[in-house]
Amino acid sequence: MTTNKECCSYCQQSSSSSYLPARSYWTRAVLSKIENDRDLETIDRRIWYQLIRSDLLREEYRKLFHELHEDEETTAFLQQSQEKSDNIPIQIFHSLASTLLTVFIARTSANGLIGRGRMFVFSTAQFKILLDLNDAQQSTLTSLLDIGAGDGSVTQRMASVFDKVYTTEMSSIMQWRLSNFGYTVLGIDDWCDLKFDVITCLNVLDRCEKPLSLLKKIREHLNPDHGRLILTLVLPFKPYVEYNHDHNPNESIHIKTRLPEEQINEFILNVFQPLGFHLKKLSRLPYLCEGDMERSYYFLSDYVFVLEIY
Repeated sequence: MTTNKECCSYCQQSSSSSYLPARSYWTRAVLSKIENDRDLETIDRRIWYQLIRSDLLREEYRKLFHELHEDEETTAFLQQSQEKSDNIPIQIFHSLASTLLTVFIARTSANGLIGRGRMFVFSTAQFKILLDLNDAQQSTLTSLLDIGAGDGSVTQRMASVFDKVYTTEMSSIMQWRLSNFGYTVLGIDDWCDLKFDVITCLNVLDRCEKPLSLLKKIREHLNPDHGRLILTLVLPFKPYVEYNHDHNPNESIHIKTRLPEEQINEFILNVFQPLGFHLKKLSRLPYLCEGDMERSYYFLSDYVFVLEIY
């Protein structure tokens, strides 16, 4: 998943404070947070869930777009993030601990170990909407594989829907945390002969070494009768592999267009369809991350593809 130091273009534009320079880093951080949070309060959060240039989307995909809305669970996450960000002792501890731990382990693992920068992709209710699940009906979807599950905070919001929950994760520290949640942790390349009713690949495709091989593997392990793949991508597409020395993937997905709606067309036509997937539903959500000393929360634009296999 995307690191919590990334932010959208809005956050990048508003990250420079107009306050006079302060001597202490902590003082500068607090002053910056006051201004950054003021900017966050002015955002119309309804835009997070809407297509900006729907006219660029192919008509058949535009018909499959489902607009979601901020719900209670999403609002609660934002409020908790603000409260945690306002807790100065916790933020100082997180900053010092993360700096020390990254001498020995990757930043993502360090943040997961100390409980810093938890992510939010969708609420349980939003997840059910994406899968067309009705609380009044018995679901035929019983098994979930969450690829790149991180610290398990996103997996938790999906787990209640399924009888069996499987995860994959590169970080051994994260694997330990996932095991403590009671999830079955599979090897990155060893999913045995298991078939899954739902596979989630949330903000992983732009962060893995071999994205095309991963999609092929997902297709092989998806239940052919009623299996669903829920895949999210931050667009515009910018691959970055944390564990590679040059941070480039070993397999490249070539996207020529620039705007998100144009890139959605390309992904469906040139990546998903040739690999045997077809689009069932499309949506857009904010990819949220807990904040730090300088901002209550971070966000990116996430595009959600609900895919089935031919």
